Amino acid sequence: MAESYKLERPKLHSGLMELAVVRLLNIRVFAIIPNISWGLVNHECDLLALDKNNRFTEIEIKISLSDLRADFKKDHGHNSRIISRLIYAIPEEMIEPALKLIPETAGIITVKWNQRGYVADWFRVVRHDKTKKPSIEHILQFYRLGTMRIWSLKDTLYRSKKQFSDDHRRKSKKNTMSYPTLF
Repeated sequence: MAESYKLERPKLHSGLMELAVVRLLNIRVFAIIPNISWGLVNHECDLLALDKNNRFTEIEIKISLSDLRADFKKDHGHNSRIISRLIYAIPEEMIEPALKLIPETAGIITVKWNQRGYVADWFRVVRHDKTKKPSIEHILQFYRLGTMRIWSLKDTLYRSKKQFSDDHRRKSKKNTMSYPTLF
């Protein structure tokens, strides 16, 4: 009989929520960029997604009820002439109090834990506002910002990996004996 494998449940944080939401939306359908804060809209978008019909969807990741409440105190109100749909992603256990705060014009995605890890699912789907359509310049800027994000991430990963390798090499030299080379 095969041994069953059970994932250990890590504490939910915004990064895990982002990954669950991105898996739900499907990167083959949406181009999705995290943390757009300049160059395109007048506020920070936790996730900004562009679909095959060139419509932008903003996804706000809210990990707690206080985080959700604070979002409604912001001046921008998630208003944009190019974003045609707003969706809140929240932990599933927040749904009841969140429904009292999130307007019906916004979609809702819930995130929960199951045997595969954290997964997202639609709770409320909303249509795009057809009057809000980005120009080709907005779309190109979106892709520029995405490529900038990729190279910044690769740089960070390289530096992190190099630091780990350097630290590991220093520790190895201190804790190992030298053996003759076999090959």
